Amino acid sequence: MKDLKAAHEVTAWRALQIYTLYRIVVSGFLLVLFQLKADDVFLGQNDEILFHWTSIAYFLTSVSFFALSRITRIPFHAQVELQVFLDIILIALLMHASGGVATGLGMLMAVSVTTACLLLAKSSSLSFAAIATAVVIGEAVLLKLTGDKSDHITQAGLLGATFFATSLFALLTAQRLKQSELEAEATSADLASMEKLNESIIQFMKTGVIALDSRMYVQFINTAAWELLEMPDHVEGRPLHEVSEELEKVLSSNENQPARISSFRHSPTGPRIQITQSVIKDSNNARLLFLEDTTEITQQAQNLKLASLGRLTASIAHEIRNPLGALSHATQLLEESQDLPASDIKLLSIIQKNAVRMNTIIENVMQLSQRRAPTTERVEMLPFLTQLIEERKKAADAKLMVVIDVMPDTLKVPFDRSQLMQVVNNLVENGLRYSFQNTQKYQLRLTAGFDLARSRCFLEIIDKGEGIEPEKAEKIFEPFFTTSPTGTGLGLYISKELCEANRASLDYIPVPSGGSCFRVTFAREHIE
Repeated sequence: MKDLKAAHEVTAWRALQIYTLYRIVVSGFLLVLFQLKADDVFLGQNDEILFHWTSIAYFLTSVSFFALSRITRIPFHAQVELQVFLDIILIALLMHASGGVATGLGMLMAVSVTTACLLLAKSSSLSFAAIATAVVIGEAVLLKLTGDKSDHITQAGLLGATFFATSLFALLTAQRLKQSELEAEATSADLASMEKLNESIIQFMKTGVIALDSRMYVQFINTAAWELLEMPDHVEGRPLHEVSEELEKVLSSNENQPARISSFRHSPTGPRIQITQSVIKDSNNARLLFLEDTTEITQQAQNLKLASLGRLTASIAHEIRNPLGALSHATQLLEESQDLPASDIKLLSIIQKNAVRMNTIIENVMQLSQRRAPTTERVEMLPFLTQLIEERKKAADAKLMVVIDVMPDTLKVPFDRSQLMQVVNNLVENGLRYSFQNTQKYQLRLTAGFDLARSRCFLEIIDKGEGIEPEKAEKIFEPFFTTSPTGTGLGLYISKELCEANRASLDYIPVPSGGSCFRVTFAREHIE
């Protein structure tokens, strides 16, 4: 609304400047014609001295008012009223010096009084038409009194009627324009208010929104989308591939696909993002992208899956564990027999080992399905990790070489303490085992810190193992998938489930120098 008023003021001052330029041209033209003293020029025929000085005054005042209109020292209405009033007086003097109403110079007053009504848009501006009419009628009466036999009064009356007609038409036009401007200002204010409201709504939406033009340049991005893309700098006005190369690749590869596009990850440790796009055909195929973090949806699906799994395991656990227990007990009794050959003892050992393994799998599945809801607290990482490693060192038969690096020392993360203990213990155990297999040393590095790019705390467990092949890395979090001949394939799956239950994520990151890195990215929090 302020911009509309400012534009209106600028337009009004420009109109005044155009009127002032008109006065300069007219006064200069009259002055030049008079100075040339052409035979057919009637200017100043009754009083050359009066016409000469009046035309000079007319020109100089026009130039002065043009300068004033440029620096706007005098208020707008005052400048308009002064110029119109001076026009009437000076034109009346020029008309008198040239022979009266019959010269036609009085018609110049019509431009002035019409301009007053157009620029002021007030009923009081009709007073200038009355003054101009009085002046021309007075001039006609004066000529009549001086003995001029021509009928100048009729001409003056018609000229006065012209003044009022043009002024009234100009006034009505100006008032209608002003009313239209007021309505436009009100509409503009409503639109600005609605635009501000819509922008506020979009900014606070949990769904990310990105507007792209036909060239794939970012025109708008809300806070949710900015955070999902890990808060890049100077987004608006940049090409999409500079903001998120992964998002641009997904859009390009799904150019002819339906509105909903398969999800993607902006970074290896970022959340999986679901894309929905809408093409605006009336805007040169501009696009609206809606980005959604699938973490909560995935968590709800996992909860439903776990609920179903819980009911299933509750119904079959008894049926499996009782026969399994009997089988294990029978195997132990047979092992105590003195008459068994070595080959049978080996077979019994295989039976016993697999019975234990089956029992472990059942216990893990039951633990997962019957998992309680997390009780989130702020866990201070340095003492937590130190205590966990010290306990493992006491229980271990070999020397553990574990480096703990927490920055800052007071770093706290939101997580259920017992569940975090289970996750880290599992990852540490895996890391130590694979490090020993590769280097014959139990080496491990625990790094915790705050990721400024994502405004989230993280914990990395880095081992010295051989690493995981890319084709296997995509499956390591699936249940019952394992690369170890003695593993159950549930450790990483349970760890990932526990992380997602605490609004965190667990990701595998290859280490270029060798080894593996498992990164826990915690829920968004601020460090203290």
